Amino acid sequence: MNREPVPEPALGDVARRYPGWHCWQGVSSRCYASLPGSSPPVVVRGKDPADLGGEIRRAEADLP
Repeated sequence: MNREPVPEPALGDVARRYPGWHCWQGVSSRCYASLPGSSPPVVVRGKDPADLGGEIRRAEADLP
């Protein structure tokens, strides 16, 4: 059975999956996300959108 490879998520896909987070791409092509209203501020970064999604999941697991 031949399966089509699953495409890597785009930054917009990550933003839709985590609607409470503000996601953007920096000038260095790294991807960033912040959780508005968090105190202390929560900001994560990833080398690409897929990596960013993993970092958001890890950050959410650490939230109180």
